[in-house]
Amino acid sequence: MSAGDKWDARDAGPVVRPYALTGGRTEPADGEVLDLIAIVVSSGKAASRNNSAALSPEHRKILGLCRDPVTVADLASDTALPLGVVRVLLADLIVLGQITVLPNQPIGELPRVELLREVLHGLRAL
Repeated sequence: MSAGDKWDARDAGPVVRPYALTGGRTEPADGEVLDLIAIVVSSGKAASRNNSAALSPEHRKILGLCRDPVTVADLASDTALPLGVVRVLLADLIVLGQITVLPNQPIGELPRVELLREVLHGLRAL
């Protein structure tokens, strides 16, 4: 950094600590931790007046992103929030009935070990 370069704190924008976004909570209220690849989607139910007042801007942003099915990892990336914070906020929205977690789809038949070995040998040959 040269003498003419000066960092101005105003350029950083507002800084809010993650624990402030969750009210100091580090784990979801229901105790169930969502998997990184869990798919969540907005339930489409309108929030009641009491619930709407309880929603923070971060809750609303997550709800907006959940219009289409999205993974927990993608939500954390899209909101630029720590994964733990996103999980706590998602749990709040689940309790309020604003989002639902889609059930995991079975992968189907797994490939044979022989096929995986052939693919591995082919990759090593490259």
